[in-house]
Amino acid sequence: MTILVQDIDVVEINSFQLLSLARQALELLLYVPDERQKPRIIQEILNYYGEKFQSPEHSVSIFIALNENIPAGLVICQIDPDYRTYSRRATTFGWLLADDLDTCAALMERCELFAKEHKLRKLRGPINYPKLVGGIGVQTSGFNAPLLNGINFNHPESRILEFLNELGYESESKYSCVHVIDKPWEKGDIVGPEYRLGYLTLEELISRKDEIMELAANSLYSILADAPGGPSRFDEMMYHYAQVPPEYYQLIIDPRKLTNVPEFLETYNSCDLETVVTWVHIAFEKETDKIAGLIMTLPNLYQLWAGEALTHCNVDTVMIAKQHAGKGVFSSIHNMGKSIVVAAGISFIEGTTIWANNDRAVKTVFPHAKQLRTHVVVQKRVK
Repeated sequence: MTILVQDIDVVEINSFQLLSLARQALELLLYVPDERQKPRIIQEILNYYGEKFQSPEHSVSIFIALNENIPAGLVICQIDPDYRTYSRRATTFGWLLADDLDTCAALMERCELFAKEHKLRKLRGPINYPKLVGGIGVQTSGFNAPLLNGINFNHPESRILEFLNELGYESESKYSCVHVIDKPWEKGDIVGPEYRLGYLTLEELISRKDEIMELAANSLYSILADAPGGPSRFDEMMYHYAQVPPEYYQLIIDPRKLTNVPEFLETYNSCDLETVVTWVHIAFEKETDKIAGLIMTLPNLYQLWAGEALTHCNVDTVMIAKQHAGKGVFSSIHNMGKSIVVAAGISFIEGTTIWANNDRAVKTVFPHAKQLRTHVVVQKRVK
């Protein structure tokens, strides 16, 4: 369907058969800091939305602004059944590409109509799906930082945030990404006697999906400004881990040489470190074997896709059960995991998407890290 908005033609794509036009627009308009990654990023976006167009649980439309039949702007608007903002559903927009205010206004007007049609008046973004190659917010600083999976990117000179503010969108949430410094956390070397630390194979992680989803829903960090989680996000992370080649797990250094903490040594000795997923650091309750908390780090697949050695990772998700908060679980699994990823050749660790209003996360992480880049999420209540 094509309509005329402010003398700008806007085409709506809401079926798998029309994705070729979206490909054309992305190839022409999408800025990627590393051009080598652009074809793979576009393919991941199209694969994701190709599936969503065929899912009755998702409401998705891609809007493309045309100038004499040539793509001049793009935005993707959707209602993801798993997305929550402050624990409430909302319409989101993402992959907003526009070089002028008129084009941005025409695209966002279509997003606002989409939101009203679906009776969800809060419109929020940019939330770029899939998170594997997207992320949350307009990037406002840190443009020299390396391209990293799960972290949103845009051109350093993009005026998208300026345009959105002019169109009545409030800059509502700020997120920070930080470079985790080398020194272990002092409190992290003390492990409570009620905990067992460990790792699981990919198959074991997948078998505990329901338990991990329950932990996510009830953890300390469950009420957030933007929570694009849920079963589909879990599946995406498992897909992420499955892409790491087996040779990565052939450790460069014996992690036992990097620590003298008895509980860490016991953990390293109790499992085959070349077969478990050493990206997911876990504390279990000794009595029940339930997961008390975990840190899910993500390898930087951009490096693998470029044929480079894997040296970067993203500390993507932290879940600590409420009853275990304040007992040193986070610090312990952080320190245990640090030795493992360093032993595998990781030299750059980034803690990502830390919400400025999450006081506990800020107080826990910021003293041990250096701010690297920032992102801003905007919202508007559609009338």
